[in-house]
Amino acid sequence: MKYTSLVTIISLLVTLVLGVRVGMMRIKFGVEAPSLSGSPQFERAFRIHMNTIEQLVLFLPALWLSTYVLGDPIAAGIGSLWVLGRIIYANAYFKDPMKRRPGMIVTLLSTGLLILATVWGFFRVLLS
Repeated sequence: MKYTSLVTIISLLVTLVLGVRVGMMRIKFGVEAPSLSGSPQFERAFRIHMNTIEQLVLFLPALWLSTYVLGDPIAAGIGSLWVLGRIIYANAYFKDPMKRRPGMIVTLLSTGLLILATVWGFFRVLLS
């Protein structure tokens, strides 16, 4: 499961970088914790990070469970699309929140594929 492990590490690093960006925006715009509002740039960075964490909760279990159905390379390939979707989402959202949709669609489709594969594999085993 080396490929799935690599995708997991990369997804965590992306999430970490987005969190660091929030901290940098706090300092740059003087948004004192625990405040969650301030400049639009801070608020965007915060929402990007929080949304990524929200998506990560669905993605990681789906990624790992799907490896038993799809195999390591295919699950990791779909997982790589999730990472790409998150990067597209973050960059687009930070520039213009109205342009975040393509990255979100890639994220949701890849997670959905992993979940469907997992459910399909579960029922295949259950019914055999």
